[in-house]
Amino acid sequence: MAAPWEEYAGTATAPAPWEEYGGKSEPKGPPVSRMEKFLTGAADPIHGGAQLLTKMLPDSVVQAGNSANNWLADKTGMVARLPEGGVDQQVREREQAYQAQRAAAGEQGFDGYRVLGNVASPANVALASKLPAAATFGGRVLAGAGGGAATSALNPVTEGDYATEKAKQIALGTAFGGAVPAVMGGAARVVSPNASTNPQVQTLRQEGVRTTLGQSLGGWANTAEQKLMSVPVVGDAISSARRGAAEDLNRAAFNRALAPVGQKLPANLSGRDAVQYVDDALSAGYNKLLPNLTAQADQQFNAGIGSLRQMVQTGAMDPRAAKSFDRILQNDVLSKFGGKQAMTGETLKRVESDLGQQISRLGASTDADQRLIGDALQQVRAELRTLVERSNPGQAKELKALNTAWANFKRPQRAAGALGAEDGIFSPAQLQNAVKALDRSKDHARFAEGRGLMQDLSGAGKSVLGNNVPDSGTAGRLMLGGGASLLDPTMTAPVLLGGGALMYTRPMQGLLSGAVSARPQGAKTAANALRKSSPLLVPLGAQVGLGLLN
Repeated sequence: MAAPWEEYAGTATAPAPWEEYGGKSEPKGPPVSRMEKFLTGAADPIHGGAQLLTKMLPDSVVQAGNSANNWLADKTGMVARLPEGGVDQQVREREQAYQAQRAAAGEQGFDGYRVLGNVASPANVALASKLPAAATFGGRVLAGAGGGAATSALNPVTEGDYATEKAKQIALGTAFGGAVPAVMGGAARVVSPNASTNPQVQTLRQEGVRTTLGQSLGGWANTAEQKLMSVPVVGDAISSARRGAAEDLNRAAFNRALAPVGQKLPANLSGRDAVQYVDDALSAGYNKLLPNLTAQADQQFNAGIGSLRQMVQTGAMDPRAAKSFDRILQNDVLSKFGGKQAMTGETLKRVESDLGQQISRLGASTDADQRLIGDALQQVRAELRTLVERSNPGQAKELKALNTAWANFKRPQRAAGALGAEDGIFSPAQLQNAVKALDRSKDHARFAEGRGLMQDLSGAGKSVLGNNVPDSGTAGRLMLGGGASLLDPTMTAPVLLGGGALMYTRPMQGLLSGAVSARPQGAKTAANALRKSSPLLVPLGAQVGLGLLN
């Protein structure tokens, strides 16, 4: 059977194969220049605006305007004569002529240069410059949708029923115009996520706290991650990763205590073992110095001890416990000062050792009053150490470092002893409570102002990590929750769950959270520039949508 075009062989009218099957035809006329396309697009809002105006005005007004236009055309030639159908017919004929020119040149499809001309037209430039730069994402989307509707309202309707086509144009322009801020906002979030500009996330990263991806991103991502903790297998992995972040916070607090004396917590220690290690390390530092020092009781020391005594006597402590504290204070500390209200280095060392033993014994008690006595004795030891620093200016630098380390250590030490701190692993909230409780300023003023000792770390932990230390997961939960079904190769769900669990290994979470929280210095500036540029790009988004429709 002959091909369709063979019937026409040898004739001047034989169509090419691609014409028969609706493909792109051979050019029959000169190409439309880029400038022509651009200028056609720049004039579109003028023609579309005139067309819209004639549809909005009463017919009598439109007819009067058309008659006036044609009188000027006949008498002066300064304007083009309108056809019988007025502006609407003129706009449609203009479009038909332009598309016929494109078709003759073998062109079809999206007309990019015309879209650019439309966006660059004075009407759309003025419109874009007037769009509000909203501060919120919702406000930017709303402004973009309004701008897209406005610019599409100025587009000509060249075929079909005017009202129906105009409604389509406005709907499409609204959708694409509103999408521009969303797209630019998404690009800005990729360039500079909130995690990369969140100072609390950065504080934790600098302290070596490895947050999970959800904790780094915050908001909905953190909420979703928390909800996933109830899912078998994956939930155990997430709990373990989040517990690891809490343990990192513990380690960071202990390292804050050891930093002034140039030490760090060994990698294998946590919880109560970490508390004991730091206590021993700082005590060893004092014991090394104390034999060569003296302590001369002064007015500041006496005032501090007197104030502490009054607080114990008038506080919530049982009177018998208050008497017990007073007896230890008198026998183990104050009586050791000689007639000249001085204490030798060897005596200081014994007093320091006795106080340490008392504090350790009382702090481990299940009786609340006994623990309060231990807290009060810690303050006595702090007052004594400050006195030693004042009495020995030659060793002031070393003593100040030890006292600073000790002041830092008291915060995680108290948090590790709080009720609910399982195995001595404390939560961010427990650390925050310890920071507040040990703020000795009037009415906790320093804490209220955010300037409490170690509050930057505890506050960041509470905000980013949450209030609790999650359970790390158990083998029993893993098996009962679906881990055993991994043995069945026909089930795909456990495989997916296992893959999700793999994502929550510490190395993988380190990579993911680092990717969203570490950015170059200029990333924030670039992200802000993207967000601010969205109003200027709204007409482009709307016109691209309309161009695709056409």
